[in-house]
Amino acid sequence: MNESNILDKIIKQRKNDLKKKGPSLGFSIPNNRTRPIVPFLVPSGTILEVKRASPSKGDIAIDLDAVKLAKTYAKAGTQAISVLTESHFFKGSLQDLKEVSAAVPECSILRKDFLLEEAEIEVSYLCGADAVLLIARILKTDQLLRMAAKARSFSMTPFIEVRDMDDLAKLEEAIQEGEVVAGVNSRDLATFQIDSLIPAAMRNLLPCKAVFESGVKTIEDAVFAKSIGYEGVLIGENAAKNPALTPSLVKAFNQAKPNKIGDFWKTLAMRRETKKEKHPGIPLVKICGITNLEDAVRAAELGADLIGFVFTESPRQASISLVQEVRKTLLSMELYPLLVGVITDPLSSFGIKAITKAEHGVLDAIQFHDCRFPSVLDFVSLSYGRYGAIRLSNPSHLDEAKRLVSHGEPRVLVDARVEGLLGGTGVSIPENLVLEAKKMAPLWLAGGISPSNVKEFVSKYQPELIDVSSFLESSPGKKSIEKMNLFFKELHNER
Repeated sequence: MNESNILDKIIKQRKNDLKKKGPSLGFSIPNNRTRPIVPFLVPSGTILEVKRASPSKGDIAIDLDAVKLAKTYAKAGTQAISVLTESHFFKGSLQDLKEVSAAVPECSILRKDFLLEEAEIEVSYLCGADAVLLIARILKTDQLLRMAAKARSFSMTPFIEVRDMDDLAKLEEAIQEGEVVAGVNSRDLATFQIDSLIPAAMRNLLPCKAVFESGVKTIEDAVFAKSIGYEGVLIGENAAKNPALTPSLVKAFNQAKPNKIGDFWKTLAMRRETKKEKHPGIPLVKICGITNLEDAVRAAELGADLIGFVFTESPRQASISLVQEVRKTLLSMELYPLLVGVITDPLSSFGIKAITKAEHGVLDAIQFHDCRFPSVLDFVSLSYGRYGAIRLSNPSHLDEAKRLVSHGEPRVLVDARVEGLLGGTGVSIPENLVLEAKKMAPLWLAGGISPSNVKEFVSKYQPELIDVSSFLESSPGKKSIEKMNLFFKELHNER
């Protein structure tokens, strides 16, 4: 299936079904509802999904027993259960909704489907739903408002899914009329690609209780969703395929809290979205190896999104007092790059000092550069932002990057590996390794990037973030203002 047309195909099929079969979609609908309404996400918590298939993954759990699975979810302690009722691409049905809602009266039931008509709201109510998914992307504002009002007329909750600023405008209008729970899908419904920084960028813009949707495969993923401030998390494929894991997912999400890890990713994600809007095609930029105030200020003035300070034995070694001076100065100038401490050993005196200052807000994040990386689960209340950096020179070095991504890390920076040197080598990663790294997550790239080749790197790899250090120096630890000016000029293709 052509990925770019998945959503269009689903909606076209839905319209045909409604035209031929009506809002009942050919199923027998009860004349009256017998189940009382269970408020949706009251209290906050997990939403586990009855899901047989998807366009992106094909059959997931095609032979699942919807009632048995729902009872397993309820026993795991979930607050809500989502029932996917779309039949062609997800192989669900209204029969599943009727049976699940009758089997687990203690859980709130969400009907998840591509609803297009008001009459489908009443059908959802009669079949036992307590909430209905309304996808802002596929509904015009007036239709969305009518459907949300219809849901409220039955005491159901409108669960409005948003993903961009146009969707957000629709959500804000719906909130003016009554209760709403928002959902942000990390999966693009047009391509079915997943990016957890989409919900991160949106969270602070949502004026209501909100749910992180899609892409949650591990306990770490669930904790990440809570760390960026979501009151609910919807878990589909992994719950349906691995019911035995659901108690751990529920417990992990319920025990986690919003924290500075989440604050870092939200801030960075919002910077990315702003940059996409203002400078399409231009990656985020980290200028690393800063050792003096002048260089830090000029990097920020030119548009650096992150500024890196090295805390290890190096000619680029920085001091905490410098970071404090840089932060104070940049704030007075209303410049707000994120300040990152780069460490190579978290147990060294340098590493401990940097982490301590990150905990106190002097640094926004720690870059764990080719060293032991703390899992979210090591410290559920981690009080500083952080991400990992892996040095590459052969395919085996990708294993650690893959491990980090598979355990819920949104991004991993990849850098060139040169024996005996920990960074600032001026060497590029072999192309085959860059392309493999790019398959794991949007690319964060360091190594060998200079004013003379930055356009080539951006054109060839389309990185989300580039990290530059030694090629901007006049000597180790001292940046050349001329080279920094040229770098940003070349990056923006200015003449």
